[in-house]
Amino acid sequence: MTIDDVANSFSISGLLDAGTQTASRFPVKEIPLEGIQEHPGNVAYSMDPEGIAKLAESIKADGLTDLPLVRRLPGGGFQMISGHRRMAAYRLLAESNIAYSKLPCRISADVTDEQALVLLHTANFFTRSLTVTERAAATKALGLQVEQMRADDPSLAGMRTEDVKALIVEEMTGRKVSGKTIKREEALAQKLEELTSEWRAEADAGHVSASSVVKLAGLTQESQSELHRTWADMPRNKRETTRIIDEAVLESHPTVSETPSIPAADKRLATAEKALGRFVANLPKNLSAADSEAISRIADLARQAADAVSGLPKPSRAVGNPSDSNRSE
Repeated sequence: MTIDDVANSFSISGLLDAGTQTASRFPVKEIPLEGIQEHPGNVAYSMDPEGIAKLAESIKADGLTDLPLVRRLPGGGFQMISGHRRMAAYRLLAESNIAYSKLPCRISADVTDEQALVLLHTANFFTRSLTVTERAAATKALGLQVEQMRADDPSLAGMRTEDVKALIVEEMTGRKVSGKTIKREEALAQKLEELTSEWRAEADAGHVSASSVVKLAGLTQESQSELHRTWADMPRNKRETTRIIDEAVLESHPTVSETPSIPAADKRLATAEKALGRFVANLPKNLSAADSEAISRIADLARQAADAVSGLPKPSRAVGNPSDSNRSE
């Protein structure tokens, strides 16, 4: 089984294949709202009344442009896979108009419990704007299913969980996402769990940057609460909030200071260093006379440069590749 096979088998595009088979395998039917169960996995996502009301107005004005996907349950009835918010909007509209008491859905009879959960989470990943917490919950739940897949299929043993998640999400949504992105979001969600409920709400509302979430997590719960009370008295924009959090962290840890950044070397020197490094790494066994002469000239130039900067303060340098400090995942 290839990665494409794995991704396709768990995608709605894979289930709803193109052509005439779609109509026969996944028929569209109007189903009474009371006959559709919510999927328990959907509790990870916000069903905010304001958002549902706006969606209801959109459906009322433009109709249902994207059909929900439900599965037929073995014991009878249906369970929602992708479309919980649309179903909630229909229920809201049905309160004043009986015409909305039935929801048009595409039906699948052969979606397993495992597939239903994976589809639910991947469908939510890019179909709407998720909070940091919701997106992390989606990838975490998807990870549990990937581990089950790995146990059932030894060919997946060598693949990193986050990479399998990323490929499934990409196949499911048509939007490219990397395994590193998923891993980074999950790490951020772990930091969110260390925040007070007030700051978690601000982060989910987009008022706090990812870097500030990490810094806040380093404060005690008491310090976080005190800082939030100060911040809430006069809410600021994200940039101002970042500054306030930075100041609070420095006050909390006065002996800790950020390492000053070291300006990058002159591009000509950096290029020369890299070129010489590549030559040394693949040093020929027998140097030609021309090579030896060139090395001597380089050595002379290096001594001249060293003499020119002698006496100047030397910045501390981290061990490792000089370019490592500029890398980010």
